[in-house]
Amino acid sequence: MKIFMGIALVGALAGCSTYQAHSNLPTPYAPTNASQVQILYSPPQRAYTSIGIVSANRYKPGWTDPTVSDAIPQLQAAGAQIGADAVIVRSDRSNNDRHVVVEGEAIKFASETSTHQ
Repeated sequence: MKIFMGIALVGALAGCSTYQAHSNLPTPYAPTNASQVQILYSPPQRAYTSIGIVSANRYKPGWTDPTVSDAIPQLQAAGAQIGADAVIVRSDRSNNDRHVVVEGEAIKFASETSTHQ
């Protein structure tokens, strides 16, 4: 019975995190590997193209407030869904109910000869 309760608890907590991704391209890129999506807190020095907007809503149980770091896996998954190389964190807010909402710009790095769009 304890094993079943543990599995149910893990499943319930996993459902407390969500993400969304919206591509702004008519023909989206193929999905990328989420573990390869970089999380940036300012625009990169190299050229890139904005490909969409992503958001993550992360619930964190316990005694400490949730942070942007807690939402990184969801941001990476959202960015990967629309083919991003990186996500630039643009805003975050805590709802004071154990949730943090983080929004970012999904980007694709351009070749050396391209410029930022």
